[in-house]
Amino acid sequence: MNSKFQLRTKFYFGKESILNIREEVIKGKYKSVMITYGGGSIKKNGIYNSLIEILKLSNVRFIEFGGIKPNPRDIDAFKASLMARAEEIDLIIAVGGGSTIDASKVIATLATNPQYQDAWSYVEDSSKATKPPIPIFSIITLAGTASENNSGSVITSVNNRLKMAVFNDLATPIVTIEDPEFTMSVSRWQTASGIFDCFSHLLEQYYGESTFGWTKEIIFANLRVLLKYGPKAVSDPTNYDARANVLWTTSMSLNGMTSFQSETDWSVHFMEHAISAKWDVSHGAGLALITPTYIKLRCEYQEWFKKKTLVLAKEVFNINNVEEFISFLNNWILKIGLPTKWTDFEEIKAVSEYDYQEMVIHTIKGGGFLPRDFYMSVYKNIPK
Repeated sequence: MNSKFQLRTKFYFGKESILNIREEVIKGKYKSVMITYGGGSIKKNGIYNSLIEILKLSNVRFIEFGGIKPNPRDIDAFKASLMARAEEIDLIIAVGGGSTIDASKVIATLATNPQYQDAWSYVEDSSKATKPPIPIFSIITLAGTASENNSGSVITSVNNRLKMAVFNDLATPIVTIEDPEFTMSVSRWQTASGIFDCFSHLLEQYYGESTFGWTKEIIFANLRVLLKYGPKAVSDPTNYDARANVLWTTSMSLNGMTSFQSETDWSVHFMEHAISAKWDVSHGAGLALITPTYIKLRCEYQEWFKKKTLVLAKEVFNINNVEEFISFLNNWILKIGLPTKWTDFEEIKAVSEYDYQEMVIHTIKGGGFLPRDFYMSVYKNIPK
């Protein structure tokens, strides 16, 4: 197995790290900036005002595109790309969590590749994107996805009710600002969802059949950090040390380091995409719903998977059997306030046979490679 590994992103980490934006804007000789963000919380917590002041001092023109939704929509990304092209934007500053950054990568790519008539055609076939995207800076307000230092975007089609990933190395943000204090105003639910998103990233990079020894140790170390600091970040939102450790762990858990020279298995993510495409639930919370049942049934289905689970359980959790490990996972999920059954979601009143069938089809179309019956079994065995 050959591996390619390159870190493209420059990080500024710590209190008042946002001040480095001015230096980077001036050094890059940017003239016209688009600020992208979600629901507008950045205008309440002071981040927006700080950024605007920095951009004014940097003598750059700027416009805004707000309202990017969780599970970002293709139509919003395309609308923003047309605006960026018309305004001749030469830098995008994405402020928020994974949804804003994911959408911004698509915006940046479509703005310079007018051959695409809509965003979903790019998601379905990114090979036609021949021109480099607009450069991206990111300012993180929610720890979880690591979108701030990787090439991936997960986009939802409004018309097709599908949620799929698209990748473009050149769309990886080149500068990222990580001030742990910026994550403190995020709700307990979203904090926990981000933590479990990272937890799932680590598990799914471990659960490929072949894992490089060094990579396994990095994965296990990051899992231990989440186990220690995750509950503290949820229960004590202003705990700087907990927030800082969670934030850095989430960034380092999906940038190529934790999959180096190893196989990966993203089945749980494929399954969750089917759930959040259908009910628009928080991604990390959906992963928490699936994971315990998935690991339990996969251990019954494949002996090698069970052996890898026992190694993980022993070395990270000090647990010696699968049953205790599943019980621990369920209890830890409850401890950080995430769902363990379908009806824990306000958005999900009931799950029908048609829903199960639809989710399985979506999972396979999204990249799932296991037998259809296995995915169906997992969905149906998640507690109601």
